[in-house]
Amino acid sequence: MYPGLPQRDYIDPAVFTLEQARIFRRLWIFAGLRTLLAEPDSFLTRTIGGVPVLVQNLEGRIKAFRNQCPHRQAPLQTEAYGSRTLVCGYHGWRFDAEGRVRSIPGEDRLYHYPAAERERLCLDEFAVECIGNLVFVNLDPAPLPIEEQFSDELRASLAAISGHFGTQAIHARMPSAYNWKLNFENVLDFNHVPFVHPRSFRPLMAKGAANDPRVPADEPPVTAAHLRELSYASETPLQIQPWPWHAQVARFGDADVYYNHFLYPNVNFISVGGYVFLVQQFDPVAPDRTDVHFTLCTARATQRIPALPAILRDHLRSEKQVLDEDRAILEAMQRGLHADGPVARHGAYEVQLRRVALVYRRLMEAPA
Repeated sequence: MYPGLPQRDYIDPAVFTLEQARIFRRLWIFAGLRTLLAEPDSFLTRTIGGVPVLVQNLEGRIKAFRNQCPHRQAPLQTEAYGSRTLVCGYHGWRFDAEGRVRSIPGEDRLYHYPAAERERLCLDEFAVECIGNLVFVNLDPAPLPIEEQFSDELRASLAAISGHFGTQAIHARMPSAYNWKLNFENVLDFNHVPFVHPRSFRPLMAKGAANDPRVPADEPPVTAAHLRELSYASETPLQIQPWPWHAQVARFGDADVYYNHFLYPNVNFISVGGYVFLVQQFDPVAPDRTDVHFTLCTARATQRIPALPAILRDHLRSEKQVLDEDRAILEAMQRGLHADGPVARHGAYEVQLRRVALVYRRLMEAPA
């Protein structure tokens, strides 16, 4: 038996505040798809660890900045996705690709900044790493090497599969009334599928797949874990219904499987047979509030597919049904949590939850 985290870690505002600082502002966090940043000045905005973040294609480079003008902290870009030059809409300040002020309307008449102060008027820049078509941002001034968080094998897998992304994507945000950790723990738990998704997802699993799972009874207990161990890939045989459009895309691989990538701390990246790709991200909003973000695309089209918008909407609807089933359970769990409640009693098959708990505690106890 492996003990879980204390219930207090899922409900305490002080714990939530510390998570934002020790986890989300120190680790590499998924920001978006590089395919959506292919054109000059294309951008996306996110909130990471409570910080507004802008990721933008500037002169062919993917850059990340705090999405606040240094003048009065107005957002530089106000939409979630778009294409626009790097200019503040409040007072017209313009910035170059390095985040330096390029021009200030009426500067000589109105501002009179000393030269040294003028030089410091620049955007706060954050580290960016692209793994294939997946863009990650790290807010730490001295970010840990990304290979400390994601293994070489996993990064190679992510680069290969995301290289098949199409250029059109559909997005959705689902506000949910539970702690973000519950959702990441849930996607790691394959054993809930037959009970929570008996009609939506379970029937798609190939005969014998996860129907009678077995785990060794004599594995040594897990007493330590590395951050890299929390993120990994898996494959499950799947029954995939053929559609005419499947022949019109550059499919990843040739196997009818469910590709699953777990990316700590808050992403589950999946693919249905290499035809459809979905990034699920569990963004913390409050101790008992999570915004679940979906970004879904198909494999790259090899010819024009007029029905592509409808295809994306249909797949998003199916994925949302599965999420709604999970959400009903997780929200009920969250409502029952209380500070003096007992910890979870994980069995042998939940050993990955044990690793998550061990690393989580270490991250939370790291020096400020």
